[in-house]
Amino acid sequence: MPRPKRTLMRYKQPQITSIITGQISQINTQSPAGPALHFYHRAMDLRRQYPDVSLFLASDACIEMLYATLLSWDMNSRRAKMKDYSDFKSNLQGNAAGFTTVAAAAASFTWANRAPVIQSFSTLFDTLELMKTNEKVVSNSKCMHFVFPDLCVPVDNSTFEKLYGTNSKDKDRFLEVLDFSYDILAGIQNPQQYLDPPQNLKWNTCVTKLVDNAIILL
Repeated sequence: MPRPKRTLMRYKQPQITSIITGQISQINTQSPAGPALHFYHRAMDLRRQYPDVSLFLASDACIEMLYATLLSWDMNSRRAKMKDYSDFKSNLQGNAAGFTTVAAAAASFTWANRAPVIQSFSTLFDTLELMKTNEKVVSNSKCMHFVFPDLCVPVDNSTFEKLYGTNSKDKDRFLEVLDFSYDILAGIQNPQQYLDPPQNLKWNTCVTKLVDNAIILL
């Protein structure tokens, strides 16, 4: 289970909450649209078409869309190198049981009953290997977000810099941020009201992305 949340994260919580409830639409002018947004919405559309996660992972079209979306989200640039498609697909489909366990835990998820979901993400994280390079915190969080958008917050280096004051990251810190995101959303009445209308194809797509976007806007 996650370690106790750091003081800096707690200090940031009111500010993040204020951004979600009052300024979150600014993300749509600050962040570019382009391929990253296009493929993100395509991935989420496919996930809605395949609500059974095992069927989603069995679909070549869905796996290809995850691959394209991660690519558009800079997971194959600079020092980050994604696995070849066949290895990427093999690892995702080889982890179908882990994804199914998350889905089962999600059936009873509430802000107060979060431990089973966090534990299932922790277990899945250990065997999800999508990169040729050692970097897995960012790639795993993003991929799990695409598959479970309402449950998993995507993270990157800037997430840790803004919440911890350093871009040092590991699995435990990712789980802390995940738990922290639930704290934020639990403290907002009806966070879904701050989402963009689906037809607008903007960045505020789901509740965990509200948290991620608010951190970006810090």
